[in-house]
Amino acid sequence: MVLQTQEPILAAYTSKKVNIQTFGCQMNEYDTDKMMEVLRQENYIYTDDCKEADLIIVNTCSVREKAEQKVYSLLGRLRPLKERNPDLIIGVGGCVAQQEGTRILNRAHSVDLVFGTDNLFDLPGMLEEVHRGNRIVQTERKAHKQKVRNFIPDFAFENTSKPGLKSYIAITKGCNNFCSFCIVPTTRGLEVSRKPENIMEEAVALVAQGAKELCLLGQNVNSYKAGGVDFVELLVRLNEIEGLERIRFTSPHPKDFHEQLAEAIENLEHVCEHLHLPLQAGSDSVLDRMKRNYTLQEYLEKVEMLRRRLPQVAISTDIIVGFPGESDVDFERTVKAVETIRFDQIYAFKYSPRPGTPAVDYDGQLEESVKSDRLNRLLALQEKIVAQKHQQLMGEVLEVLVEGTYPRDIRSRSGRSRGHYPVVILNSDANIGDLVTVRITGTKKYSLEALSLQ
Repeated sequence: MVLQTQEPILAAYTSKKVNIQTFGCQMNEYDTDKMMEVLRQENYIYTDDCKEADLIIVNTCSVREKAEQKVYSLLGRLRPLKERNPDLIIGVGGCVAQQEGTRILNRAHSVDLVFGTDNLFDLPGMLEEVHRGNRIVQTERKAHKQKVRNFIPDFAFENTSKPGLKSYIAITKGCNNFCSFCIVPTTRGLEVSRKPENIMEEAVALVAQGAKELCLLGQNVNSYKAGGVDFVELLVRLNEIEGLERIRFTSPHPKDFHEQLAEAIENLEHVCEHLHLPLQAGSDSVLDRMKRNYTLQEYLEKVEMLRRRLPQVAISTDIIVGFPGESDVDFERTVKAVETIRFDQIYAFKYSPRPGTPAVDYDGQLEESVKSDRLNRLLALQEKIVAQKHQQLMGEVLEVLVEGTYPRDIRSRSGRSRGHYPVVILNSDANIGDLVTVRITGTKKYSLEALSLQ
């Protein structure tokens, strides 16, 4: 959609600066990296200071409560910049853009372009239209009838991927699960998988630029299948890349977690002993209303299957409290599940209704105070579990990937273990990117302390 607003003006593409403000999950961060790759081709350079930017993009997330209000609030704060510099271009991308579309242009008159989750590679053309004096909305889906497609253009692999010690690679996009609380199928579409050779090409390029750890992304990452290659086979291929030290992935779905994947985590050298496996609730009736397609018992059996193979594996999870109709008994079952499984980390959230999802219309919507009380109780329980797990790690020998200098002590280094525990290496002169063998000597609330054995 193009709205004609004024006479065309000339566009200058040299020495332009862009500021991208990113909200949400790792997939949004990944999309931001890809936007930068596209914009570098148009001679844009990144700036942290939105006041000096020629282009500001807000990359949005619509998963959490009041996401739309937060976007409009931010756009209101950006409006004075537009008033002072009429040539400034302001764009909105991501999930809220996909969801709101033209409504954003109608409500926020300082916005020049709105583009959806499938349209970020069309930025050059959209910017050209803006320079001609038009306001743009582009949110149409692309090629969703194809079961397999390379949804990232070839130029994304011409050594322009964002270099970093830890990098993300999207291997699937969208989701076919239609959980009743989730807006992802609406904002990102149905699931598609990238061609394996495309993924391998990006992985090799990132490792060549210095990446030691790659994290594979997908709304249902372990349902990946393309060109006769399933998720386990993809892990096998990535594991063979020379120079790659660690492989992680998020988020798998419990219904697609099986013995072969557990075996891969156990046996593939570079796949980390860490699994993020969303539980969401410990009550079968709540799981059924969530449309999660597994029971608590099935989840427990899969956790036990992995721990039987790999006792030291670290397991994290997502949990939603206060889902519509969640009774006191339902919540107690979730508490019991957390006590039984003893997760290494949980990401717990209060249920927030998302427009366009079935759960919005469910009976039994709970009061905010009830959801807050339940969340606080769950988090307090998890803090005790983590403290106990930290104590159990005292004296253990772990491998840590050094990510930087510890902010509170320049003589120390910070990083993460293969189990994703944050570790502070005391009195260390290790370099960023080093793999250091350490012994755990102390614990803090959210991290471990260690001494290098090298």
